[in-house]
Amino acid sequence: MVDRPRMEFRDMRCRACQRLIKPDTALATSLGRRLTAATREQCIYRCSCGVSYSNARDEARRVMIAASPELNVPNQVRSGLAEALGHSLNRRNRRNKQMKFCFETSEDAVTWTVFRGLQQQGRLDALAQPQHPAGEPALVIWGAPAGGARSSEIASALAEVCRSLGERATAFSEPDVVVVWPELVVFVEAKYQSANERRQNFHGFPRYLDRRELFAAPPEEVAAAGYYELTRNWRIGTALAEALGIPDFLLVNLGPPDRIEAEAEAFASLLNRSASRDFVFWSWSDILEAAAPIEPWLDRYASARHRLLYWR
Repeated sequence: MVDRPRMEFRDMRCRACQRLIKPDTALATSLGRRLTAATREQCIYRCSCGVSYSNARDEARRVMIAASPELNVPNQVRSGLAEALGHSLNRRNRRNKQMKFCFETSEDAVTWTVFRGLQQQGRLDALAQPQHPAGEPALVIWGAPAGGARSSEIASALAEVCRSLGERATAFSEPDVVVVWPELVVFVEAKYQSANERRQNFHGFPRYLDRRELFAAPPEEVAAAGYYELTRNWRIGTALAEALGIPDFLLVNLGPPDRIEAEAEAFASLLNRSASRDFVFWSWSDILEAAAPIEPWLDRYASARHRLLYWR
């Protein structure tokens, strides 16, 4: 058997401050071939400015990791982030969520930035296009209150729905985004780089398939399709709207068209949709364009991620 040549670790420039970073060769040796880094302490390249990098062999493929979650989003939306992460509904996953948020590829960081930006601009109604829901919206992100007079009440009601469906108290479902107006509840399942999760015939499906009238296909067909996150959000969102006494519910599958549009269409065919209960696919550009003109800082943020946000 021929041994692979050992990886050569060379100095690299920090992309944030341009300082020269010398690799931690002792750490590299101890890691061996297990190069996946989940924390700063596991990174071979750590800069004195606080930034670190994933351990990819190719420097161009190394992911930048911020020193804290707040430093991975624009200054305009840092307020309230620590509280939202600290009160996310899946208590068991909070520490892992905070660590992953620091990665420049973080889906949660994009979600927080865009929706907090739209909230500050008063344009969360871009989600409900072409409708313009009346009243002040409440925003809940990952099951945590994120603004609006009723956000704490809605976060509590969401937790109660999860409890009523038999979910474990330490691992409740946490929809990416919930926006509530007096007459409309919107859930958002957001994707940044990835496709929709597929878990065909996953053992958790029966909990969310108890109401046959919500689906156009039999339970076994829905489970076989494997759209577990979307199915769960469809069931929980319907129940939350009912619990709040709100007549309309909309589930939005948000993400890059080349990754999720076909999957969203396949999922839609499984649902019993109506005028008061619907499901749609939108790209990030769809909501940003519906909210235009957006603030210059958010425009710059979206434009810098044009390959995935399909923005300009």
